[in-house]
Amino acid sequence: MIYRTAFESARAAALARYHILDTPREDEFDDLAQIASEVCEAPIALVSFLDEHRDFFKAEVGAGRREAPRETSFCRHAVLQEHLTIIPDASKDPRFQHNPLVVDDPKLRFYAGAAIETPDGIPIGTVCVFDLKPRTLNENQGRTLKLLARQARTQLELRRSLAEREEALSDALKLEEKHRLAVERQSEIAREMAHRMKNSLAMVQAIVSQTIRQSRDVETLQEAITTRVSALARAQEVLLSQGTECVDIRDAVEIALGPHRPGEGRFDISGPPIMLDSQETLGLSLGLHELATNAAKYGALSTTEGHVVVAWTQEAGRFALDWRESGGPAVESPTRVGFGSKLMKRVVASYFGGKAQLDFAPSGVVFRLESERKSRDPVA
Repeated sequence: MIYRTAFESARAAALARYHILDTPREDEFDDLAQIASEVCEAPIALVSFLDEHRDFFKAEVGAGRREAPRETSFCRHAVLQEHLTIIPDASKDPRFQHNPLVVDDPKLRFYAGAAIETPDGIPIGTVCVFDLKPRTLNENQGRTLKLLARQARTQLELRRSLAEREEALSDALKLEEKHRLAVERQSEIAREMAHRMKNSLAMVQAIVSQTIRQSRDVETLQEAITTRVSALARAQEVLLSQGTECVDIRDAVEIALGPHRPGEGRFDISGPPIMLDSQETLGLSLGLHELATNAAKYGALSTTEGHVVVAWTQEAGRFALDWRESGGPAVESPTRVGFGSKLMKRVVASYFGGKAQLDFAPSGVVFRLESERKSRDPVA
């Protein structure tokens, strides 16, 4: 009992640090609930935060309300689990068979929830879905639900960081003129954090929407959404961990290709130090993920002899990056232009303000990105 009380106290304190309770709806969190509902094919989806007395819904699809009593909450059980919580049929589960939400309308049956944890591992809420019939999730759906919970944590951290920086800015404005440059820098960082928070979820929503249009079956859809959102999440974590709006291109490339490098020798990565801003980092990470995924399925990485060269240059303000595959099976041009190809040619190029070319040469796929960009490298 003492341990449980201490745990709840720590959880309440962690939740209070984010100042999320009773806040209005926000697109960044609404998008997460919508994605959970679509990917898991569930009529009800929530992004919820559990305090001492209730379950507050920061975002909801199909629930029609913003909170529920703690006594009827499914999520109070999910936050106690280390992994994904799945309840196939609540009417047969001793913990829920007498729950009013199960016995009476809406007569909930299925529940799946992934805990939203603070960076130090304290669970404060869930991204969850409900259904009115007994069922379960497949592997891709479960993985996506956990990934969305990580995205919720990222949004909370960005939101908190922005609030702290705005508070610091407010205090700095009271200082003497000698602090004016420091104040301007704080303001710039705050704007960048706000812009990054808005754009990151906008990119997630665009990925999901376009993938849904292009996919021909549910399994392919779920796998594509999971891997693309995962690539984006890895890039976001690099930006957050470095605490700056710029990331060295080599770090961005290494992180993006990490899941596709089971052994050394498959990639030849080279180029000078170049600092990428947050949007360039996200765009490049997503683009390299698409190229590596395609190479693993059909190209150079699908054979043991295959090899990929990733090289970049920047001279006189002109930036260029090349991806070249060799040693794989003979390449045939696709009969239809998928979202991956469109993403490479349009989205990645747009984030660099340049142009991109994707060629399906018989000897191996070749991608080239070019742009006129100012150097963001720190002055020595």
